[in-house]
Amino acid sequence: MNSLLKHVQTLATAASSFALTVTLASTLAGRPLAAEAQPPTPAPERVYFNETGHTVEDPFVAYFVTNGGIERFGYPITDQFVDSTTNLTVQYFQKARLEYHPANPPAYQVQLGLLGDELGKRQPPLAVRDIPSATDPNCAYFDATGHAVCFQFRRYFETTGGIDLYGYPISAQTIEGNRIVQYFQRARLEWHPERPEGQRVQTAALGTIYFDWARLDPSRLRPTVTNAQARAVTALRMNASVDDPFAPSGGTQRVYIQVTDQLGQPAANIAVQMIVHAPDGDQAYTLPTTDARGATTLLFLAGRYPAGTTVNLELIASGGGLTATTRASYLIWYY
Repeated sequence: MNSLLKHVQTLATAASSFALTVTLASTLAGRPLAAEAQPPTPAPERVYFNETGHTVEDPFVAYFVTNGGIERFGYPITDQFVDSTTNLTVQYFQKARLEYHPANPPAYQVQLGLLGDELGKRQPPLAVRDIPSATDPNCAYFDATGHAVCFQFRRYFETTGGIDLYGYPISAQTIEGNRIVQYFQRARLEWHPERPEGQRVQTAALGTIYFDWARLDPSRLRPTVTNAQARAVTALRMNASVDDPFAPSGGTQRVYIQVTDQLGQPAANIAVQMIVHAPDGDQAYTLPTTDARGATTLLFLAGRYPAGTTVNLELIASGGGLTATTRASYLIWYY
């Protein structure tokens, strides 16, 4: 080993720093060189979410992407707009509200709204007897608000963003809807014991909760479509109904189908199959493809069965590699 080190020292004297790095990595470590550090990938200019039909763009997109994205903030539920009360540009997400403060230094221009405080969830500070010791390994106490975050909530708080993303705790752990929760200036943490280990602490949809509570303009929740590419269909949904829930034996029945995409918009040119599950066996039908309204319909024989017989319908919509299913039924009855 001494001779190997001496050999390496000799190489270091005679070779360039690059050659030395390669020799050390291959001779002493026995593995390839680590890749040269790359500059961080710049944030995209905008991100459109088919799931809600809204776009995150400047000045919020870089903050959104680099601070947890969907996992931390949820999907955007509005586009950005100017709040008439504060005159700030804001955007609501399922779990948060982003605000643009242009007068601040660049690092502090995008901030998270204090939704916990605005919802009125701040509680009086802990009594002196209830303040955990500074040496308590399970709790962290904050003089700024007089509250502590403890146990699994503390672990989640400290490992996923801390004060910068959640703000200070403004309540003790409490019970809401049979669930343990704790409010922070910018978030609500919830305990979900039914989930797997590592997923039991969840952030609540505080942005949606606040938007509804404050009775903000519901039209801002509607999807915004800017171009055909942004409107990529990622899911199909289907509803079905029959003309007459009580059809006469030997008569006819009509089924109505409505197919929409993930945003609730009509899905045209979708193929629809129907399987009638009847006492004497199954029968398959092919409906016309959906029209511009996402609708299609079919008139068919109801079946000649005794009164009181239930006939079940199974519907399958398919298009663009996506499928959706639903069911309907009717009862054969006297006329």
